[in-house]
Formats: sequence, C-alpha cells, structure tokens
Amino acid sequence: MNEQLQQTLQALSGGLTSLDASTAASNVGGWHQTLSGVPGAETLVGHLEKLQTALKSGDLAGAAALLPGLGSETEKLAAHAPEADKAGLHQLATALKG
Repeated sequence: MNEQLQQTLQALSGGLTSLDASTAASNVGGWHQTLSGVPGAETLVGHLEKLQTALKSGDLAGAAALLPGLGSETEKLAAHAPEADKAGLHQLATALKG
C-alpha cells in the first residue's frame, strides 16, 4: 500500500470527527494533487476540490455532506488501482461513506 494511503487511513483510524479541519484540508489537497490527471479520477478530483473548499471555509456540515459521494467515487477508482492499494482504497471508501 502506498504511503499516502497508509497515512490517510491512519489519520481516519479515530473516526472522521477526530480530524481537525486544517489537517483534513491538507490531506485532501495532497490527494487532489496525486489524482489530478489520472484517467477515470475526474469526478473524484471534483469532489476533492469541493471538500477542500468546504474545509478551508469552515463549512463542516457541507464537508460532511460530500463524504458519501467521495466514498463512492473512491470505491469506483479502487477497481482500477494497483493490487497493493485495492484493499486500502476499499477501507477508505467504507470510512468515507460512514
């Protein structure tokens, strides 16, 4: 499993509500950068942009409303991910769908 995915899963290990908005926005920004230009990730990248904007503006309710869609898109992308990352991406998708 790649390091970025491991760090994200570790950050979420205490649950979504345990993250502060600044840390979450930074993590989301990293994923946005990683996935920009990846074929098939366009919708996911769009969700990440909206999530980062919501987090930076302090709209935590808006950010929370985006998570299920983000989880669904993560699950779709997992099907095309390297084998080593599939299980972690499925775990992340489940956490986001909450």
